[in-house]
Amino acid sequence: RDFCLSRGLGDVYKRQIRDRVGVKPLYFYNDNSSLIYASEIKGILAAGIKAELNKDCLQQYFTFKYVPENNTLFKDIYRVPAAHYLTYDLKSKKLSTTKYWEPKVNPKYANLNYEEAQKEIYRLVEDACRIRLIADVPVGTFFSGGLDSSIIAHFVKGNKNINHYCAAKDEKDLKKEGTTSDSHFAKELAEKWGMNLEFINIGGEQLSQELIRKTLAYNDDIIADGSQIPSYLITEKAASKSTVILSGMGADELFLGYAGHQLLLLDSTLNKLPNILTKPLFKFFASLNVAKGPFMAYKRYLQKLGNYNQRGNARYGFYNIVGDFDSSRIIFKEESQTIIPFIANYFPEGENPFEGLKAFEQNNFLIKNLHYTDRMSMANSVENRVPFLDHRIVEFAHSIKRSYKLGNTGKTKQILKDAFAAYVPSSITQRRKAGFGMPLRSLLSEREHLSTLLDIDFFNNFEEFSVEGIQITIDQHIQGVKDNSALIYALITFQEWYKMYIEE
Repeated sequence: RDFCLSRGLGDVYKRQIRDRVGVKPLYFYNDNSSLIYASEIKGILAAGIKAELNKDCLQQYFTFKYVPENNTLFKDIYRVPAAHYLTYDLKSKKLSTTKYWEPKVNPKYANLNYEEAQKEIYRLVEDACRIRLIADVPVGTFFSGGLDSSIIAHFVKGNKNINHYCAAKDEKDLKKEGTTSDSHFAKELAEKWGMNLEFINIGGEQLSQELIRKTLAYNDDIIADGSQIPSYLITEKAASKSTVILSGMGADELFLGYAGHQLLLLDSTLNKLPNILTKPLFKFFASLNVAKGPFMAYKRYLQKLGNYNQRGNARYGFYNIVGDFDSSRIIFKEESQTIIPFIANYFPEGENPFEGLKAFEQNNFLIKNLHYTDRMSMANSVENRVPFLDHRIVEFAHSIKRSYKLGNTGKTKQILKDAFAAYVPSSITQRRKAGFGMPLRSLLSEREHLSTLLDIDFFNNFEEFSVEGIQITIDQHIQGVKDNSALIYALITFQEWYKMYIEE
């Protein structure tokens, strides 16, 4: 009588379900008479379900640049949450959800001293890579020359049958972005280790309506992430040589590798000081011009700290949202009253905000990253595998001290850097982090290019949007007052997604 629907493979009744962290998306539609499910939303639409805009989640999409938790921007279509299975009673037509796994503190890991923890994470990553290298088809890697992909490359060093693929940005875009070049470090390490490395250009020519529409067609669950196009282009090129690709995805979330994590630490440090000292400092941070002069990347995050440090517990989420929170509000005529409570709920008063951040990123940002990577890979018949999201490593990261991951001086992914210091060059372990995505800050700061991608008049068709607010958002970005590139890209993506799926 019962029918079970789960994420991953295995015997549901024995609960041998493997996709604990939600690598593979699974969607469902349920009414009083039927259950329709598919690995792609377009499969549900093909079953006769009308595509309608989920207005309740519209502002969530523009805040986070994806729809969080198990909702989608399609009305009445949902994701099966990670580490859950659904049970559908064929007689009563009732649907229930069961959670079968969640990462918990494991005493085996929690009681390790720092030296022991380094040895354990090396062993775990080595074994996770070994398992994911098992294949009867050619294997490659996403290789950026950053820490995570270099750790994976370390375990396949000398294997001439493995190809590595790196996204390369133009120097003029890097200068405008205020970031470093991944490809420089990737090339340097590839030469040192004798790796087969191929570069894929990502720049103005690749940020086109054609490629935006193509990625939207494959990723019907709308996500506005500048890394989708590079992921598509890399796997498109890799497909001729590599059917399986290993990715370092997940390491930043587990081992606190983002600038937003550093902001949270800095926030907790500065807010212990007298207000008379911090108030002018935060005011100065808020006034920074983020698009001109040196240290642009650092100024973008300090501006966030200045804008949001006194905004209650929700600020911990604001630090870790891509883009500026306030900008996402002004593009609407009326502000949603649900978003701030949604974020704050992850950070209860009196609890360590880093504990709340684990769940916040695991349920939302990480899922988003996994899903667009899976979609772009599968579009090219390439399987993406993620060694760092082996459930043993997830439990390890949840069990060790925060200071092992993010040092008290702000050193990100400290335990990974120290555990692999003898195997990965210091030029990699000590380098500044660079983003994987398209150089959106640069490309969307040119009005001429932007006008070919975004039709502001399109938003006059909706009662929810403020066209005046959208124009302010664009002007602020071009003038360098705020970095609104992620929000502008979300507007472009929504415009094309709506025309593709909703507009009749």
